[in-house]
Amino acid sequence: MSKGNSSNNGNGNSDDEGWGSKFLKLASAAAATAAVAGGLIALMSSSSPQQSPFEASARRVIKEPVDEDNYEAPSLQVRWTKPEWGWVKLNVDGSRDHIGYPPSSGCGGVIRDASGTWLLGFAQKLDPCYEVHMTEIVAILKGVELAWEMKVKKLVVESDLESAVSMVENGVRANHPQYTIISSIKKLLSDPKWEVKVVHIPREANRVANKLARDSRDLSSEYMRKYPYPPTSCSTLVQEDSQGGGALGYY
Repeated sequence: MSKGNSSNNGNGNSDDEGWGSKFLKLASAAAATAAVAGGLIALMSSSSPQQSPFEASARRVIKEPVDEDNYEAPSLQVRWTKPEWGWVKLNVDGSRDHIGYPPSSGCGGVIRDASGTWLLGFAQKLDPCYEVHMTEIVAILKGVELAWEMKVKKLVVESDLESAVSMVENGVRANHPQYTIISSIKKLLSDPKWEVKVVHIPREANRVANKLARDSRDLSSEYMRKYPYPPTSCSTLVQEDSQGGGALGYY
């Protein structure tokens, strides 16, 4: 009897221990699997490039529908700026009307000091056959000549026609149609008695010179008109420029 009871008790304990061992193994395997899965997810998340605020914003812009009929592109405010202290600024522009009859062309410009004060303006009617770039080059020459006569020592020349500025800065070949006038400009600019910089600017920062150039087409003759004071037609623009306010240009 004693041996039989001992045998039965032994078999029962063995079965309990077997099931317990299996349960522990299964639980351990499940935990290991979960840990591996969690590690893989973390690894994939860390390996993905972090999205910058700019990218997130760009994605939102792409996803959001755009009303093209009412969409307005962002604009940069542009206005005329005063030259540095001790410098004088010359703004020039050329103008040509080839649509009206008869066609007309002209140029104009204004010279102002570091406080925005008007020193001298000019306008001149030109040959109606002149192309736009030719009117701009003539405007540069006329304005530089006036500044030279005024004995300006430091001059900034601003033009809104990039091709004209490039020709003045880099020169042209001897067989170029504008070689003579470009050479005259470069000769003046290279004089050691003064310092001159030629700069391209947006048209919106050149409103006074643009107005003078447009009005020059209506002059009765091709003689240069000089303005020691701002003409009535552009007095408001001059005031806005000098105050750094008023209507703004956009591009």
